[in-house]
Amino acid sequence: MIRILAVSDGNLQDKLSLYELFKQEPKDWYWVDISAPSEKEEAEIAQFLPASHNPSKKEPQVNRRPQLKFFGDSYRLTLIVISPNTLKAHELHLYISGNTLISRHHDNLKAINDVWHECRPIGKTPDPENIHNILHRLFDRLLEQYFMVANQLEDQIDLLDDNLKGESIRKLDNRVFRIRHQLLGFRRSISPLQDIIQRMIASPLIETAEQETLYLREFSENLARIVHIIEANLEITSDIRDSYLSLTSYRMNSIMQTLTVITVIFMPLTFIAGVYGMNFKYMPELKWHYGYYIVLILMMGIAISMYFWFRRKGWFRD
Repeated sequence: MIRILAVSDGNLQDKLSLYELFKQEPKDWYWVDISAPSEKEEAEIAQFLPASHNPSKKEPQVNRRPQLKFFGDSYRLTLIVISPNTLKAHELHLYISGNTLISRHHDNLKAINDVWHECRPIGKTPDPENIHNILHRLFDRLLEQYFMVANQLEDQIDLLDDNLKGESIRKLDNRVFRIRHQLLGFRRSISPLQDIIQRMIASPLIETAEQETLYLREFSENLARIVHIIEANLEITSDIRDSYLSLTSYRMNSIMQTLTVITVIFMPLTFIAGVYGMNFKYMPELKWHYGYYIVLILMMGIAISMYFWFRRKGWFRD
């Protein structure tokens, strides 16, 4: 799907095709949004948009890392959008050049849709004065989603710590490792974006007004806050994981201790049963009238004595 917003002399147009867009007079600004285009739309895109303006569909769809590439006085920004509901990562490519903004994404993105509807109020003059204002609105939406994802992962960690459902250690371990995997992927999507924003501020190829520079610095500070939250949550999951491993090790040692006690108690009993199970001819005890009962009492006495001895040593204490 290809949709276009174009503003000329304060008038908004949202029903243009690519052919009509480039045929008319220069616009105040225009935004072309490309979402999962068909083959026919791909041909139209290749005809009207340069390769630098438009990431090819043959490129990897998900690099999972933000990128910044310069093309003369324009640049292309690749962002990782994370859905707060599914925690899935989606790539968003943005091409910015003067009064031009071209966005391309494979999946339907809520942040794009929200900003798109904000920029086309019915019967009113569009609020954004230029492409950079639209870009700032998009950054704000992405930042909101990043904070929502961070809070959601933090809530999952709180549930792990409380263990309200009384799940087994194995299930809890699996949940801890899954959350850590999500946190690491989240950090991999956020951390490089801080460096990219700093490059955008310092690069002589991108003209930034003082107000825009202040906005980008504030955006970078918010990203740093999210990264700090991610790092703190990673430490918490590491502590929870270590606690679970220690508890598992303690339980394993307790089980091995119990099995050892049972084995040690039965060792002399097995020895006695083995001796009197040989049935040699010259074994006087075999002809005793009360020999069977005496041996049973002896074996029981040994077992009880060893039990109380181990208990006195503290082997049965929690």
